[in-house]
Amino acid sequence: MPTAKDSLWDIAVRISNEQQNTQPSSGSQPKERTVLILGSKGVVKDICHIWELGGGTLYPSLLTAPLAAASNDLSHLTVILMLDLAVPQQLWFTLETLIQNLHAALRKQASALSGKDAGQFIQKLQEEAWKRVGRENEDKEYMDPFPVPLVILGGKYDIFQDFDSEKKKVVCRCLRYVAHTLGATLQFYSLKDSGLVKKAKDLLNHHGFGAPPGKSISQDYNKPLLIPAGSDSNQQIGGLGATRTGTISKGPGAAIDRWKHIFTTHFPQETSEKSVMPEDPAKDLNFQEPIIDSLRAQKDDELERYRQIAERRRHFQIDTDDI
Repeated sequence: MPTAKDSLWDIAVRISNEQQNTQPSSGSQPKERTVLILGSKGVVKDICHIWELGGGTLYPSLLTAPLAAASNDLSHLTVILMLDLAVPQQLWFTLETLIQNLHAALRKQASALSGKDAGQFIQKLQEEAWKRVGRENEDKEYMDPFPVPLVILGGKYDIFQDFDSEKKKVVCRCLRYVAHTLGATLQFYSLKDSGLVKKAKDLLNHHGFGAPPGKSISQDYNKPLLIPAGSDSNQQIGGLGATRTGTISKGPGAAIDRWKHIFTTHFPQETSEKSVMPEDPAKDLNFQEPIIDSLRAQKDDELERYRQIAERRRHFQIDTDDI
């Protein structure tokens, strides 16, 4: 039984040990799963035992940490890309930047494997990606499924729902095309809507613990979108890309470029000052650590005293040289 002195970590370790002692001796091992969450600032709140990379587009180089931790079987890694629906003027920039960096980090992780293993690693990810969306998907010539399960989670729907109807249609349609092209799940979320909070918890429970996926689908742009990977189509989305001949260039790259043009025409992208790396990241308030910050301040004080002593010695040396 836990005591008042036990920390959450102590309790977690005890439960884990108890579960291991009660595992059947069939030789089967429990699956390990990893969830990586990143994206716009202010959308993700409290996350426990889940990799979360805050700061919007500031720290993509840190993506290698969770990928390396899950490198034994990246097919059990899920990436949840959070986007701020309330600020469409930054949405596409965040989406594009982080997708590009995720691809780069995955390639780097693959290159860390040598020779034959690297090729098998990439091939396995590609095969699993096509399984998720269906090998015979009617839009497969326009699709480039993301190597690992990807969820695009649009946050702050409570603000977005009051947008002009045409603006909502553009955002929803473009995000549906991108999600469909990448073989991603698209879901809208608001912390202020208990129904959407439950759907988000169900999503995390599915990807984090293997619970059955939800069966709900919502494609109406006047309602919160909820579209599982592989369940959408260009024909259902309509507008750009609704037909597969004549009106759209073939290939996922050309298609996404056109969707980007439409989105950024309606919502010219701007780079927030918060998206620029601070001169001293250690002073970023998003990453406060009282103990570490206290030690850092102590070392800064010691360094300043040393600098002042060195400066006085230098002046003393100059004065004695003049005698």
